[in-house]
Amino acid sequence: MKPRFLDAHDHLQGYGSKTEAAAALRLAAEAGVGLMLCNGTSPADWEAVFELAVGNKSVIPCFGLHPWFIKEGPPGWLEELELFLVRVPSCVGEIGLDGGKNATDLARQEGVFTVQLRLAKKLDRPACLHCVKAWGRLPAILKEEKPGPFLLHSYGGPAELVAELASLGAYFSFSGAIMDAKREKLRRALPAVPPERLLFETEAPAADAPGWRAGPAGIVEVVSAAAQILGRPVEELAELSWTNGVKFISPVSAAPIFPLPRKE
Repeated sequence: MKPRFLDAHDHLQGYGSKTEAAAALRLAAEAGVGLMLCNGTSPADWEAVFELAVGNKSVIPCFGLHPWFIKEGPPGWLEELELFLVRVPSCVGEIGLDGGKNATDLARQEGVFTVQLRLAKKLDRPACLHCVKAWGRLPAILKEEKPGPFLLHSYGGPAELVAELASLGAYFSFSGAIMDAKREKLRRALPAVPPERLLFETEAPAADAPGWRAGPAGIVEVVSAAAQILGRPVEELAELSWTNGVKFISPVSAAPIFPLPRKE
């Protein structure tokens, strides 16, 4: 049987045109990619994410205010976010903390992050998290807020932190960066993840490693690289990550879709 692949994190709305996005989705389907989590980053792209999900059963929408774009959250953004979430089977994301970009706004980042975690908990939605150079603060916030399941996208933390984060409900998604032999810290973290919490992603349309296909079809290369590191068959690892991903999105996967009213 042909392996099933799940892309745990991408930004399909980032393609230059609907034609390009459609081509990427076609290639993904041909490669066996049956599900993908498409993450919004601000109110500016939530509707595009919604439309992609409505038109493609394989696309699971995620809506959130990314730490890079907290200044793009206009008055009422949280209420608008909740509207998208309650009208569409979706996850909360991409949300989180970034100590590299906009680091001077960390206090504001934490406030924006926290209210979105609370919204995810209120609605019983999984959350897709971004964390860069904030691994000291993230566990503390998670312990305080006690959200439901959350996914650490493109995990870049130390292997030593995996057990603590897993105990708090974390899933760990690895990108094409694991193909880079110089990323020793990242490649050490991969085997530390409990198998039942392991996921993979492409970050499409971006490609964060040389020599692999940009786009959700590239998840085949990501899983193949991980299989080589872990010493497991590609088919086995693909099925494992598929099962894990389906479990992660299970709180929202059965909900109906209702069209949002268009803005005048």
